[in-house]
Amino acid sequence: MVVKIKKRIQGFEQWQLILLVVLLNCLNSYIFEVVATLFSRSSDEGFSENYSNKEKLILFVIVGPILETLLFQYAVIEFCKRKKMALQYCCLLSAFIFASMHLYNVFYFLYAFVAGTLLAFLYLSGKNKKNAILITAIAHIIFNGIVFISKVYFP
Repeated sequence: MVVKIKKRIQGFEQWQLILLVVLLNCLNSYIFEVVATLFSRSSDEGFSENYSNKEKLILFVIVGPILETLLFQYAVIEFCKRKKMALQYCCLLSAFIFASMHLYNVFYFLYAFVAGTLLAFLYLSGKNKKNAILITAIAHIIFNGIVFISKVYFP
């Protein structure tokens, strides 16, 4: 089954990969929000109230995703690949480090781990297409933009 999925995904265009990861991340976000609510917790404690909306837009929607893509997908995965680690372990380590930097609570950590896994997968899928950093950053920016709009304009 994994081989079938892998073959199918290899035929995707870049925009399809971005859309797939954004949609899966939206589903991931919704699931963890529901689970966190069941435990009377908020899964979005990382969305700080200490910033203006303009600062949130710049930091969380543009700068953050670009830096995180460079640090957690590019740097970690490329380092692991140079150390001859299997790609699935590269993805998991990248996701774990990504989630560790989003350790606001256990629910947000778990959500960020799944999101980090999706972004690492997108990075590796995009590597075949020569612009892995760009498509990963774009997907992350789109998703964070959706979250920004939902939190600011539809609380």
